[in-house]
Parts: sequence; C-alpha cells; structure tokens
Amino acid sequence: MAPPAYQNQVQTQSTPPPAGQEVTLAGGEGTEVLAEGAAADNDAAIARDHALRDALRKAVEQGVGTFVNSETRVQNYQLLSDKVYSQASGYVSSYKVVAEGPDAGLYRVTIRAKVKLDRLEDDLAAIGILLEEQGRPRLMVVVKEVPKDDILAVTDRMLETEQFETMIIDAFQSRGFPVVDAATVRQNLQKDQLRKILEGDNQAATLLGTRSGAEVVVAGGLSASNERRPAPYTSAPTDFYKVRLSARAVNVASAEVLGATALTIEVPFSADAARKQAADSAGTELVARILRGWKRHQVTTQLHCDNADYAKVQKLRAEVLAKVRGVKSVVQRDLSGSLALLEIVSETSTQEVLDDLGTKNLAVPFEIKGISGNRIDIKFTDGPSGPGR
Repeated sequence: MAPPAYQNQVQTQSTPPPAGQEVTLAGGEGTEVLAEGAAADNDAAIARDHALRDALRKAVEQGVGTFVNSETRVQNYQLLSDKVYSQASGYVSSYKVVAEGPDAGLYRVTIRAKVKLDRLEDDLAAIGILLEEQGRPRLMVVVKEVPKDDILAVTDRMLETEQFETMIIDAFQSRGFPVVDAATVRQNLQKDQLRKILEGDNQAATLLGTRSGAEVVVAGGLSASNERRPAPYTSAPTDFYKVRLSARAVNVASAEVLGATALTIEVPFSADAARKQAADSAGTELVARILRGWKRHQVTTQLHCDNADYAKVQKLRAEVLAKVRGVKSVVQRDLSGSLALLEIVSETSTQEVLDDLGTKNLAVPFEIKGISGNRIDIKFTDGPSGPGR
C-alpha cells in the first residue's frame, strides 16, 4: 500500500521529528503497519502533533484487529479506548513519518510503525476481550500429583481436589477464565477415567469436560521431590524442592490440543513456593497458547445435527458455505445413523455463526436446539428453518 500523494513537507516548529527519521518509542521489534492520522489544520504545529497521535492510535487499532473481529471491537470500543488506545505509543516500538501535509482543511500524517503484538495480545487477554469474543468458555482443571514414574497408581485421594489444582485454578481465574467448580469435577470424575487422562487420552478428557459443562479441559500430572545439599555461596545444607509438571489444554468440542507445557521448577526452603511458581508458569504459558488458538482466523465451530441423512447434511454444508458470513470451510466429520457432525472453520465467532444460521433463511429446514462454547446443536425438520422452528 503506497502512502498518500499529499506533500511530504517538514514542520520544524512541531515536536514530531521530520519525515523519514525513525523514532524509537519503547524499543524492541514489532509487526510493521502503515497508518494515517488526521487533525483539523487550525495551527500547523498543533495539528501535526494531533495527527501523529491519531496515526499511532490507528496503527494500534490495526494490531487489535489481528486478534478480535470488527463486531467485538465496536462492542468494546469504550473499554479499548480507555485501556489500550489511550496508551497507543506504548505498543509501538518505533515509527517513521513517510508522508505529511495539509489536505482539504486537515493536516495528515502517514507513518510506518512497528506494533508489538505480543504485548497487545497480553493486555487484550488481561482485560478479558479475547475471552469475551469466544463466549467466555468454561475451563476445568484435572492436574494430579502422582508418585514418581507411576501414573497408574490412581487412588481415591486423587479424585479429590488437590492443593496444586487449586493453584492452577487460581492462575486461570486471575486471567479472567470462568472455571468449573470443584464439586462438579468430583461428581463426574472416576478412577479409570482419571488414569486414562493422566496417560494422555484426550477422548477421556473431552468426555469428562462434556459431563461437567466445560469447553476446555486442562489435564496433566506433576511429581515432586526434594534434596538436601549446600546452597550456592554457602556451605550450609539447604532443602531444595523440585516440581516437574506436564499439562495440556484440550478443546472439549474437538479433542484438539490447544496448547501444552512441560516444565521443571526448583527452589530452596519451600515446597509450596515451588508448586506455586510451577502453577503460575504453567497458567501463563497455557493461557497464551489457548488464546493464540482462538484467533478469529481459526475459529472452529462444531455443528451437531440430529435427524440427519446424507442429502440433508450435504445441502446444509453447501448453504453454510454460500450464505454464512466469514466461513472458510465446512467439513463433514461424521454421519452415524441419524446423527451428523459438521466442523465449520470461520473468521467469525461461534455466536456470529449461530446468528447467521438463525437469520439467513437457509434452504434446508432445521431448528436450533442449543449452544455451548464452540458447539451448536440443531435438528433437521420438515418445516421452515430458523431459530426455534
């Protein structure tokens, strides 16, 4: 994209540097974008300052657009303005003015800016916008402490909520995730099922998640040990506590692993401190991986269809591809008896897919039975299609 053709002049009396000079704001790398800002040209120096600030904001708005869709941005405009756009220069590592000048009563400044998307993603997660776009899916945690190298030794004690699980739950809740309560997990968890989950069986994890009303299951195991040895810089014997943790986040609707982590933490003096540090580190890494898997260009919605047959499924598949906004592909995953599963990959959220299914008057008749996270349930009918019909 070429910069505008208005004059490339320099206003030396204004604070922004002249065109072509790179300005470092926060240091570090970033993703380069081209953005234009404008301000009323009542005073050239003041207008140039305001236009530059507007251009920096527009650059950050483009960065936000890589994580959330336009509808989410509109719905959260005030929140984004208060929390993100108001500190736009903090997300821009550097910029160059590539064109500037008066134009029809406005002063325009075009910049080539490097936007720090990693920091932007972290802050969008911290204020809950990325979670909100996904419909605030519920998460459940099944991370058990097991005897070293013996995950088959599942006991009744392990069916209870353990201290380390509570630490993991706190790590996710502090980042805005709604979490299934411990009583629901205990009610649905069985020893054979837990053994399979600890062995890495994602189907067992998704079954537990479905029964418990969760859209994401964080599952894994940890082992703990301690050793007494001299600490660095002293000959005094000290207890060192080591925690090894392996955990994964599983999408309940698809059994897809959204992210995984494996880490070892060792600290002196306190076993609880080692566990807490491991929980925080695992929570931070898994949150980042889960959110990256939820970027709007990779939203996967599972459409579970009742009263289905091959002809109905193929007709619906063609209709969704042709009429539902933002859909990139529709894949038939299963057709067993009267039940079918379609997987819709779209640039829009599951809620937006649902809205279009209910309002686009698709040729194949069906009724919408429900939605849970990224799962939509419908039933083919013999009458007109649409919500509740």
